[in-house]
Amino acid sequence: MRIEQVHEDNAFVEHLMGQPEGWVTNLSLPRTGQLRALGNGVVPHQAAHAVSLLLDDLTDLLAITAPAGRTARRQPTGREADVA
Repeated sequence: MRIEQVHEDNAFVEHLMGQPEGWVTNLSLPRTGQLRALGNGVVPHQAAHAVSLLLDDLTDLLAITAPAGRTARRQPTGREADVA
């Protein structure tokens, strides 16, 4: 495997993880270190969705009214925590 191909493979993994180009591949890490950093990372889109769900639950828990025009992002599943 050529060096250029290895870099392209790591760049592809970087892209799949939703990171900007060069986020890990521009660091002076060996190939395995780059892949380890990418593999142990959190996909930004997944993290943003998780935080959004947590904020929705917190809003409901604290009975905070949503801004005008904002609709619920998800339907109840029946498995929500009963904190009353």
